[in-house]
Parts: sequence; C-alpha cells; structure tokens
Amino acid sequence: MEFSTIGCEDSLDEAKVRLESVDALIVWGSDSIIGVLTSIHMERGGNCGEVCELDILVDPSKDEIKTRMPIFVVTTDNDEPVSVNHGP
Repeated sequence: MEFSTIGCEDSLDEAKVRLESVDALIVWGSDSIIGVLTSIHMERGGNCGEVCELDILVDPSKDEIKTRMPIFVVTTDNDEPVSVNHGP
C-alpha cells in the first residue's frame, strides 16, 4: 500500500487531503506509531488519533502476526515506516 504519515492531533480535513494521493496514513503519537487511517475512517468524528485503526502491529514476528491477527502490519527501518500492509 502507498502511505504517508500524519500526527495524531492533525485534523480529518488534513487527512482527507493526504489520502487523495495514498492508500493509508500511518498515525504518529508523540514518539511512536499509534495507528493507521484509511478512507473508511473518514466517516467518524474527531482528530486523526481518535479515529485511526488501533489494531496494528509494528515490526512483528510471523508468530505475532498469526497470534494477534492485526488489521494492519507496519514495518519500519531505523524507527521510520517503510511499509504498511493488511494483516492476514
């Protein structure tokens, strides 16, 4: 999936603009990834941190993915996101 990043305090209006050019937005908290936003989340009210999908794993092992069955899996390199994919 093509993605960009956005802050948890950013508005959904900003998220809508960014989602015009990518499939998903990785939502950052103060110092870590907290969730993923896609166009299906835009119907909710609040800011990006309040409406994002929280059922994600960041840099999980294959066993963690099988056990937890997250909606999204985020892979990072040096703490920077490099990919986001749907879970199993």
